Amino acid sequence: MTAKAKILIAEDEGIVAEDLRLTLIDLGYDVPAVVHSGSGVLEETFRTGPDLLLVDISLAGGNNGIAAVEDVRSCFDLPAIYLSSYADADVLDHALSTGPSAFLLKPFDAVRLRHAIEIALAKHKSQQRLEEERNSYHGIFEVNGSAMMIVEEDGTVTMVNKEFERLSGCLRQDVENKKNWTDFFSGEQFATWTETPKSGVPAKGVLESSSLFIGKDRGANHVYLKVKKINGSQRRVVSLVDVSEFKRAGAEIRRLNDELMRGNADLKREIAECRNYEKQLLHQAHHDSLTGLPNRELLFDRLSQALAYEDRHNNLLALMILDLDNFKAINDTRGHVAGDILLKEVARRLQGCMRPYDTVARFGGDEFVILVNEMHEVHDIVRFVVKVLDLFQRPFLILDQPTRVTASIGVAIYPLQGANAGDLLKMADTAMYEAKKEGKNAYHIFSESMSLKIDEWASMKKRLHDALNGEEFLPHYQARIDTVTGRITGMEALIRWQPGGAPLVYPADFFPSLEESGLVIPVGAWLFDKVCRQTKAWQEGDLPPLQVSVNVSERQFRQDAFPELVEKALLASRLDPRYLEIELPEQIVMESADGGIGKLKELKRIGVKISLDNFGTGSSSLLHLNRLPIDELQIDRSLIDGITTGADEATVVSAIISVGHSLGKTVAAEGVESEGQYRFLAQRKCQAMQGHYFSRPLPSHDFEKLVRL
Repeated sequence: MTAKAKILIAEDEGIVAEDLRLTLIDLGYDVPAVVHSGSGVLEETFRTGPDLLLVDISLAGGNNGIAAVEDVRSCFDLPAIYLSSYADADVLDHALSTGPSAFLLKPFDAVRLRHAIEIALAKHKSQQRLEEERNSYHGIFEVNGSAMMIVEEDGTVTMVNKEFERLSGCLRQDVENKKNWTDFFSGEQFATWTETPKSGVPAKGVLESSSLFIGKDRGANHVYLKVKKINGSQRRVVSLVDVSEFKRAGAEIRRLNDELMRGNADLKREIAECRNYEKQLLHQAHHDSLTGLPNRELLFDRLSQALAYEDRHNNLLALMILDLDNFKAINDTRGHVAGDILLKEVARRLQGCMRPYDTVARFGGDEFVILVNEMHEVHDIVRFVVKVLDLFQRPFLILDQPTRVTASIGVAIYPLQGANAGDLLKMADTAMYEAKKEGKNAYHIFSESMSLKIDEWASMKKRLHDALNGEEFLPHYQARIDTVTGRITGMEALIRWQPGGAPLVYPADFFPSLEESGLVIPVGAWLFDKVCRQTKAWQEGDLPPLQVSVNVSERQFRQDAFPELVEKALLASRLDPRYLEIELPEQIVMESADGGIGKLKELKRIGVKISLDNFGTGSSSLLHLNRLPIDELQIDRSLIDGITTGADEATVVSAIISVGHSLGKTVAAEGVESEGQYRFLAQRKCQAMQGHYFSRPLPSHDFEKLVRL
């Protein structure tokens, strides 16, 4: 259905205006407004957006009808019909100068009014269409790509485009209506053109020819010329294409083709390199960067395939968790370089022991997982485990020094025990810890007696769940000190558990269970919300603004919605993001794939600060570290412990501080316990410190008292 035309009435006589409004409505038009003075016409036009103005020439109210229409026309392209009770010649001339669509003398009937309106609307629509076509034609004329002229019947050039200016070297104001188009060609050329009058313009048809075009200062170019008559007109369009440009373009294409042919071998090599790079990226996404072994993702994929395979073939599958004994001692005494070399050597020996369809993966730290399928009997699995343990009877050569290392192995067997991947991993992990309890350098196959430990784990999970619902968790705050000023500038929030009527429980006794059970996700969300609200409350009091740091575990960080969780806590508490710092363990950050880097960037977008916790205990690449969006390096407390007693630790810590400064990162130390440690760090310009030397972790009310001292 066609929309009704909207007509704005401007008439200062109320009775006439109302009669006119009713007449228009009866004729099928929409009347959005009636204006009784000239000053209101423009405002109502802005408000109602009419299709046509019906205006009395003489309007009261500060502006007559003609002036009102002129005001509207300065802002809108609208047709207007003037109304008047008399036909004064001067007024009529003034009105006609504004270009009205019609002029009606009162009184008039509905038929005349309708005819005037329909003609005005149709004429305006036709003018708009004509203007659009003219603009479209002019745009095509300008961007056509060819040099073009519009030529009158007598040969006068009335219009040229920019490309013509470029080709001829003449400005359009020096050509249009001043030159004949033949001025740009030699007279001899016209003798070869048929059906050409004296003007040089073909009388009919189309003229096409290769010609010599003569531009400014007698500069000449070979052009392809085409002259065509404009339909319905005596004008002609003359288009010129510089053939020399085509020749140069052809030469350029041949040159590029030669280069392409010469570079074909290089292109093939680059494609091969790209394919190899893609393979490397895919390998890196599914393999441990240090050892080259499959990572967790690839392990779980192979495990699910192996379980399905054994279901079909009725064989046994063994899942083994292997943990190096006393690996931390090697790391601490020999350094992380030695530790990394050992891990790679262990991986190499384990791979050499595997069959083609077995899998050995690095599960993190010094823990490996071995997946062995197609076993027919339990004693076949035992022989395999013993074979693996025998690999550790020979010392490893680490930095030219023989090093003896043993391992403890836990075994779970499918389908005799676990029914799925998760159960098998838990059982193998439980069995591995039993092997360590028995003196290490041993293996242990999961047994029913160990299920009691699983029951204990389930009981702990329930207690922790009840603790979350019963609000038994609470944060303690440990002060962070600015080394230069000695003032408290922030605090680290540390979770504690206060069971009803029982002593305070520290994270070492319950946090592993939080991690294993997955409760670390809701408890972590609660902690973020709690500390953000407390920090904002302190700021709204009379305490100086302090930055709060929150530790985040691997499981928390790996949840897809972790950045949203942080942002939600900030929005709920109205805490400025710059006062929240996320502490992430070095290993998590350095081993993060693209998804982990994406989370770090999202956290930076939110505005929080990111700290690399436990720094100095992993195998960080400085190049990779410099590319990560982190703000702070926190030196691990195990290194701080030895800076005043061990030369190695002192050297490492000094180097970390120097590297941190050179990378533009803040350097902080945790676990500062003595004045000697404080002085050592202060002398090397470690910017921030925390530890029992300054204050132990305190409940919120005690921490507030400390800040107020």
